[in-house]
Amino acid sequence: MKTDILIIGGGPAGVVAAVTARKNYPSKQITLIRKEKRSVIPCGIPYIFHRLKSVEQNLMPDKALSDNKVDLVIGEAVKIKPEEKEVILKNNDVCGYDKLILALGSSPRLIPIPGAEKEGVWLIRKDYEYLTKFREAVLKSKKIVIIGGGFIGIEFAEELSGIDGLDISIVEMLDYCLAANFDQEFAMAAEEKIKNKEVKIYTGMKVKEIGGDKKAEYVELDNGEKLPADMVILSIGARPNIDLAKEAGIKTEEKGGIEVDEYLRTSISDIFAVGDCAQTKDFITGKNIPIMLASVAANEARIAANNLYQLRLIRENKGTVGVFSTYVDGLALGAAGLTEQKAKEEQIDYITGQAEAPNRHPGGLPGAEKIKVKLIFAKSSEGLLLGGEIMGPESVGEMINILSLAIQQKTSLFDFNTWQIATHPLLTSAPTVYPIIAAAQNALAKFVL
Repeated sequence: MKTDILIIGGGPAGVVAAVTARKNYPSKQITLIRKEKRSVIPCGIPYIFHRLKSVEQNLMPDKALSDNKVDLVIGEAVKIKPEEKEVILKNNDVCGYDKLILALGSSPRLIPIPGAEKEGVWLIRKDYEYLTKFREAVLKSKKIVIIGGGFIGIEFAEELSGIDGLDISIVEMLDYCLAANFDQEFAMAAEEKIKNKEVKIYTGMKVKEIGGDKKAEYVELDNGEKLPADMVILSIGARPNIDLAKEAGIKTEEKGGIEVDEYLRTSISDIFAVGDCAQTKDFITGKNIPIMLASVAANEARIAANNLYQLRLIRENKGTVGVFSTYVDGLALGAAGLTEQKAKEEQIDYITGQAEAPNRHPGGLPGAEKIKVKLIFAKSSEGLLLGGEIMGPESVGEMINILSLAIQQKTSLFDFNTWQIATHPLLTSAPTVYPIIAAAQNALAKFVL
């Protein structure tokens, strides 16, 4: 079999790459290879236990592929032969290509915890059959310990807390949950919400052992405390899938991702890498950072697919802002760019600005809730926006995207003074106290001083 554009991987990166390639190259033959017969939506996995009533409801439809005349092949790519421009499948089929996009994704990270191989210990895999069994096991459990208090761990705990009769605990080795993505005051607000759902949180502790005979029965912490458990969920991050690329002689970087340039081109001509398997560089610092998000994957896929044959659209990847959002029992949290903690670690001279305001005006209107904004600016003549955090009602999920764009466009502290916005009593904060502008003005007062 021979195709013009071959994509390996059927997650968000692969699908977006295929659809974007079709829009840019209508006459090309496009083929997507994926291992799974049915592809799940990665971000929806935490919600398959309660809000969604089955794993079936969390499937990614193939309609986008069929509508765009993308040939779908179900199979596992086991070897890339760059000189011959061929990919070998597990069943020995051979697919020739002109351009190759690797959207290989990531796999759950394994850490050497004694007892992690026991029955009742589950990883978070993006596999329909596995997740179906996982869901059944959760619904039969009584005591669940989640190891890892990042986004996935928090979202799993919040979702499972909606199931009657479940006793849930989170173990996090850092001082507080979500510490990698939020400053303490924002992360602690999320922790408080989780605790109100009767989830027990153990922070600043490591797991010594998952105990039991053949099946998990408890989790022992490094302080000697034993948490009873008939299920343990490992939520400790992911690693990029790069073995296929490495074996083909494609360069990978020290933290594990496939090396790419600003157009997502790898070290071998006509091969691109996008999504979790590709390295990412921080927009602010330029350092390699392990950010694995569907939103980042989709952005990279669009850049690569726009520029497969020539740089006709100069849409290079200038770096990953790192924009996150999550939702915990009615509280939405978003972060973009650097947190204050990260700015300190990078030894950046900065100033912060904070503000709070209701999301309605006047604040006595039904549905009024507080929005809190924290902005971080460079303490220099430009006063560039480095990062921001927001928490409050669901509208925060879109507000944080404004800050991401502002960082990418190198918005300064002074630009917010002339920012023109739309407001409405039932939709937004008042124009007099709009929290993003108010937070910038709070920083500006410090800047002038």
